[in-house]
Amino acid sequence: MRKSFLLFFAFIIVLGFHSELTYAQTLQDLETQPGGAGISKEGLEDSDFDGIDVELEATFIKDPIQPYNRAIHAFNDKFYFYAVKPMATGYNKVVPEKAQLCVRNFFSNIKMPIRFFNCLFQGKFKGAGTEGLRFLINSTIGGIGFTDPAKKYFDLEIQDEDFGQTLGHYKIGNGIFIEWPFIGPSSVRGTIGFLGDLALNPLTIASFAVTPFVTTGSGIYNEFNEIALEKGETYEAIIEPAIDPYIAVQDSYIQNRNKKIRE
Repeated sequence: MRKSFLLFFAFIIVLGFHSELTYAQTLQDLETQPGGAGISKEGLEDSDFDGIDVELEATFIKDPIQPYNRAIHAFNDKFYFYAVKPMATGYNKVVPEKAQLCVRNFFSNIKMPIRFFNCLFQGKFKGAGTEGLRFLINSTIGGIGFTDPAKKYFDLEIQDEDFGQTLGHYKIGNGIFIEWPFIGPSSVRGTIGFLGDLALNPLTIASFAVTPFVTTGSGIYNEFNEIALEKGETYEAIIEPAIDPYIAVQDSYIQNRNKKIRE
């Protein structure tokens, strides 16, 4: 079973980067076609679409396994509405919002190495320094991270960096779109980034000393707490007005990731 999963995962990665290279070559061919038949950035700027913000390359992603992705999206959607949302509603009635914010702060503080090292990987040394100071302050006067005095009293904002953004910083493309069960929308680059962050997560390192079920459970609880805090507003705001919720989620994910990389 494990071998089959690894083979499938390797196939997805190879297919993703093959699609990325093919897409890049197609763009290059279109831009260099003789006789004015090609599409160039200048050509788009000089066209009659003055009132339209054209960002085809920025938001486009290959989706060769769309039937699989749509099936997983349908599963994730049902799982959210029939399991996660009812539990989150009950959780909100029992656990005060202030306590939920303390949980968010605690896990955010634990995950400092992810942000710290990815700031370093991208050459954002000021951001890495900010993360180091935040960790020192919040781990001491912040009650081991349950509160965030670094932001409240010192205006030290969290540096939202991850390994997926690091890969994007070095011009590594998305690859293909993938929707994972329970995890949600991603891409080949996003999946590799997720694994990279997992390696930097102290909870992963702690799993070698403690049972993996404890650390896995902690991660699941953290994500559940986030959903409860947001009351599902982010996901539902994306899919409710959409003609095709799958495409809406995909587009929202890609635009959000691209925006974070540009920042």
